[in-house]
Amino acid sequence: MSSIIPNSSRNTQSLMAIGTLIVAATSIYKFTQKRKDDGGTNNSATNDETEFYKELGVSEENLPTHIQREIHKERKRQAKVELISMKTPMYDNVCMLDTNRELMCTISMKKARWYTKKGIAEWSTFKEDDDGSTTNLIAEEVKCIRLLFEHNGADSKKTTPEETLYLRSAKQNVCVACGDDGHHIRHYIVPYSYRTLLPEEYKSHMSHDIVILCPDCHLECERPTKKRMKNIEHDLRMKMGEGAIDISPFIDDPHLRHIRSCGIALVKWTENMPTEKVERYDKDVREYLASMCKKEEEKEAILNGKEKLTKSQLQKACSVNYRVKNPNFVRGNEVVVRSLKGAQGIEEFIIDWRKHFIAMVNPQHMPTGWRIDSPVLCGSMGGDVDGVKSW
Repeated sequence: MSSIIPNSSRNTQSLMAIGTLIVAATSIYKFTQKRKDDGGTNNSATNDETEFYKELGVSEENLPTHIQREIHKERKRQAKVELISMKTPMYDNVCMLDTNRELMCTISMKKARWYTKKGIAEWSTFKEDDDGSTTNLIAEEVKCIRLLFEHNGADSKKTTPEETLYLRSAKQNVCVACGDDGHHIRHYIVPYSYRTLLPEEYKSHMSHDIVILCPDCHLECERPTKKRMKNIEHDLRMKMGEGAIDISPFIDDPHLRHIRSCGIALVKWTENMPTEKVERYDKDVREYLASMCKKEEEKEAILNGKEKLTKSQLQKACSVNYRVKNPNFVRGNEVVVRSLKGAQGIEEFIIDWRKHFIAMVNPQHMPTGWRIDSPVLCGSMGGDVDGVKSW
């Protein structure tokens, strides 16, 4: 006899289910707001989340499984924050002075020590004014090195005051998006997979498009960035033709796949197959195993077929990897970089990524003097190229 659930019980169960979902949604919302109010800090993110659940009177076990899954993922991510974060500050803000003790730019401590070790610079202080005070764009009592030679750009007037401000200003070791001064990740405004394929003059001594983000802001930035990269790649492959869209990085080698099938058949179904087929499969496997041998004696022993194939030899045939690299496949980052037309095309490409970063992150703590239209070339690599301005 089937049990009949009263309407009042059904209503109670429905209300409990709805209540649980509302509590879960409220807790996630409060947790997100809390993290925003804290400036994106992630030291005690999981603890704060647990406290929200306790305040709302809901145990984690009573939450829907997909929410429990997200909580578990977040805890694993938080546990790895220290591992993926930079171990030392990104900016040392050591001032480099010319022979007249005029400020040129700020550099890292590693580079400053390299200059002094080579004997082409010495530790120094800023130039004094007539009244005995020092003038600089950075705070006093900073570490400085003075070059002992006239650098190539000493008489150059190409650099604008705005560009000079970026080169000379001290950079803060904080997240450019939220200002968090905890754990940091080095973020490439132009995605690293593209940057590595650009000509050397767009990478060497060019830190303008490398900024600091905290792990949370980096994660929020990476998602739309990867989506944009995927869309760019898809659009370019569309122009290359329909075959370029569905092309796979790996293809099946028919011969290796046949060898694998022969090995599996000899292991599982030898007794049920015709003798002729068994002999043919055995011969194909032996030829493959012989081709893998380096010594002639081993090859002859396998090909002669006086002894049956051992279990290890058959297992080797069964485990053949028939998936091989497709020689016609071109990686997405290579497709994108190859599509750039000369120096002008690369400049537009870099500036577009700068605009995308600003629109997506809305950073409030960018280095002083950082601009979207700053030069994309390093001047020390040979000056301007095809009308593209360099530092």
